[in-house]
Amino acid sequence: MPEAFQHYPDDISLESLLEHARRNERIARNLFEIEREIMGCRDCAAFLDRLVDRVRDRFDLDEVWLVLTDVEANQPLWEMLSEDGALSLRVNAPAADFLRLTGSSQKPILIPDTRSCQHLIPPAWQSSIQSMAILPLVVEERLAGGLVLGTRTAGRYSRDMGAFFLEQLAVKASLGLDSAFAREQLRRLATRDSLTGLRNRREMETVLQKELSRSRRYQMPLSLLFIDCDGFKRINDEHGHECGDAYLCHLGECLRRQLREDDSVFRFAGDEFVVVLPNQSVQAATHIATRLQQGLADEPLEWAGHSIPLAFSVGVAGNEQPGLDDSRALLRHADQRLYEQKRER
Repeated sequence: MPEAFQHYPDDISLESLLEHARRNERIARNLFEIEREIMGCRDCAAFLDRLVDRVRDRFDLDEVWLVLTDVEANQPLWEMLSEDGALSLRVNAPAADFLRLTGSSQKPILIPDTRSCQHLIPPAWQSSIQSMAILPLVVEERLAGGLVLGTRTAGRYSRDMGAFFLEQLAVKASLGLDSAFAREQLRRLATRDSLTGLRNRREMETVLQKELSRSRRYQMPLSLLFIDCDGFKRINDEHGHECGDAYLCHLGECLRRQLREDDSVFRFAGDEFVVVLPNQSVQAATHIATRLQQGLADEPLEWAGHSIPLAFSVGVAGNEQPGLDDSRALLRHADQRLYEQKRER
């Protein structure tokens, strides 16, 4: 923060003290505005994106980014941010390195020279960031990582400068993130399939309605795939239901990994999945379905010494087809096409 936490000598003049007070007032006002603007965010991705933008802009910083440690407890937060495409500039730091640097402190860490901690800086900025402050982020009463304020000015964040306002910002950021994380976890309980972690049928209906509305507004195609596993009952009978559960989880993860960020995968029911493909024609969606069938055949589930191939039938439907202008019609048509393929296979 350019105006904050500078070191002032003992013989400072009255005018300098007044200017210092005015600067602190501006900083306090900016912190209040940031708090007001970020506290209404419904999810972690929106909260952190807005926090980074507001801190960088209001305090005229060169760069601001997020560091999360690689501990298992942070995995849900990583998944939330990754699924929503948030904060492309974030660093996954080894927990031991991060804790060695911060000493598990929940107070800001001021680093005047970044040469010894390049691993905490996004690669694009490692040659330019000369000094930084790490503001601890506490989630569920544990140190999850830090919000990092970076500057191209060496020595700007000296260890003897005051950090009162940085501590305030760290507390506000932690409280806001903890609250957003709790809200999103509750929301996910209602919208996530408990087995695979994919979004469930209820969430699919909401997303499909939104995508149909967007498709009409921008005159873009929308297609979906209705997927049903081949021989799933046989897998359960031969290898047990635990293997069947692992098969569904593996299939869901492979689907999610091989699709675009804009695409959405849902567990519809049992061994059925739905993939929503925004801005894809039926012809393009058919190619995607074939590619998925071929690609996933090369990623079998390894279970108790057995290699179980991923095999499924798929039906394709798109709103460019006559009469398929609502979610029920799309699903019904894709379901019909699915069972036609099953009969053919």
